[in-house]
Amino acid sequence: MGRKQKISITRGSKEIWAASIVYVIARLNFLFDSESEFFLTADTICDYFSTKKSTIGSKATYIENVCNIGLGAEGFCSPKISDSLTLVELPNGLVIPKSMLPEFKFVVEAANDEETKELEEVMAEQQRHKAREIAEKKDRHAEINRKMAKDKKRKKKENDKELGLFDLNL
Repeated sequence: MGRKQKISITRGSKEIWAASIVYVIARLNFLFDSESEFFLTADTICDYFSTKKSTIGSKATYIENVCNIGLGAEGFCSPKISDSLTLVELPNGLVIPKSMLPEFKFVVEAANDEETKELEEVMAEQQRHKAREIAEKKDRHAEINRKMAKDKKRKKKENDKELGLFDLNL
């Protein structure tokens, strides 16, 4: 945290910084929830470090914002919480929590010539499809640029006509 340029941990009380960091970790791990196995109150942290709850709460929020720490942040949350809050998109588009993913076992087998040929055809089709999408996107951009240039030319002509009304050399 000391490496973050926006945060200067050398300024301020060590106790406040320490309590704020503990507060952030406690908040991310739902330790303030009375249903939690390791329930603890914010007052417990503040009493231990001899600090005020409002100061610690605002400093903890500041740390979370500057360091971009959110719920499920790996390294700050328990693996159980992190896995339950991390979402994964399946190949069919369904989004599920990481904790619901089954344990995958990889099976390696050699493909025969027919399977290899089929796989190569699928991959070639994917490449053609991607190339087609890129070409269509370029065409759309070119068309937009042409329209913008045409509009710009038209507006310039109109402006020139309007400016011609003020020509005093007539």
